[in-house]
Amino acid sequence: MPKNSMCESCGALVEVAVTDPGSSDITAAWQAQSKRLKEVQIRGGSLEKEIKEILGWDSGRVVYHSHHGYDVQMDSIYPSKEAPEVIVSVTYTDPDTKGHSNENKLQLKVGELALIKYAYPQCRVVLVIGGSKDSWLPYVLEAFKYFFDDIIFVWEPSGVFELNILKINPDSVALKHKSFWEQLSLEWHAIELKGEDFNPPTGLLRYKIADKIKGQNPPVDHPDLVNSRIAALCLNRSKRKGGAEWNNFRKRNWNALEQSRSYFNPLESLVEISLTDAKLSFEGGIAHDISVPSFLHQLGMENTLMSEDFVLFSEKFKCPVYIQCKASGGGRDQHGKNIQNRAKEQVSRGILYRSTLVGSVFTLNPKYYIWISVLDGNWGVTKRTPRKYIHMLQFAGYDHFFGSEELVDSDYEPLPSDTNPLTRFLIDELDCRKKEETDLSIALSLSL
Repeated sequence: MPKNSMCESCGALVEVAVTDPGSSDITAAWQAQSKRLKEVQIRGGSLEKEIKEILGWDSGRVVYHSHHGYDVQMDSIYPSKEAPEVIVSVTYTDPDTKGHSNENKLQLKVGELALIKYAYPQCRVVLVIGGSKDSWLPYVLEAFKYFFDDIIFVWEPSGVFELNILKINPDSVALKHKSFWEQLSLEWHAIELKGEDFNPPTGLLRYKIADKIKGQNPPVDHPDLVNSRIAALCLNRSKRKGGAEWNNFRKRNWNALEQSRSYFNPLESLVEISLTDAKLSFEGGIAHDISVPSFLHQLGMENTLMSEDFVLFSEKFKCPVYIQCKASGGGRDQHGKNIQNRAKEQVSRGILYRSTLVGSVFTLNPKYYIWISVLDGNWGVTKRTPRKYIHMLQFAGYDHFFGSEELVDSDYEPLPSDTNPLTRFLIDELDCRKKEETDLSIALSLSL
């Protein structure tokens, strides 16, 4: 006969079968699991492995696009990766500086979730969150709750109990925001993904600009004399803002300059010069991102990292135009180690831009902006599926793509406006607002 047993860690009642071993043995096992979890938290080991052992489920790659064979790694899957009904995803933080990378982890996990819900809208996805509560930004924990079907906090006494209930009864997880995910799935299935005639952008603009200024002799002592217009703007901005890049250039500390991510940003410099030369009205620039509305703002977070590199306004479509400069990462050899996470984060960004609470209903709003991506690095790094990450950017909501080296001449100088593909598109196809036109506030247009 079934009998109620109390979980000593949380005081909750759960119905368990009186078998051999009995309920006291079950409680003892849960206490042992709780102790192990605490040890994992302290030593910073693999929380994913510990959760998998508790659940006893398989992990693996779940296919989210059968035609192309695209898949995503998930931590624990029930009953199988071929037909998932419940998936557990694990995230953990224990940074030296509290709050570090929290928003990146949010974007990564929501991006993974969206890929699963695209293929399996009825699949229930549980997020297990590790680390200490005070290592997480409150608004990030709040945002997680809206997207995932259930959340289990490892630091809470009931964490192990909830995991065991999930193991015993996977159907106990309620499906949340069904219409939200069904709408997203329908939208994504309707996207005309880039075909074999589309070559993913490749380029090494950052490193070619670095090599160009390294070769300049004799050395110069003013940014205006640098032999690259793109680098000159970066170094002028660094000198004026007190960045380290200008001093590294003067000291010929090339490695430090090349590794910089603040003011030595050739891709953003190229776009800023292109927009300025075309006399387009825009906000943004090197290390000057523009905050745009997102669900995080609705949660009360004003200083979120949700921003765009450049914002313009299309007179033709009466909406904002976002330009995001994005490198694939991987250094000079373009190994592509982090490209999947970068693409997932963009998927999440597109969802956060459009998500809102209408009363108590979580809603996916219509897309109110045109999104352009200017890409550096190798976005076709996966030989077997070279368009995988371009397709993920399409799922994110990107409408148009430009490669970094499409916008420069053979000497790596910005193309003039009349032959620059980016500015020709902004002017000819979108009729973006010019500087000499009445300069209505782009910020106001974003709130429409």
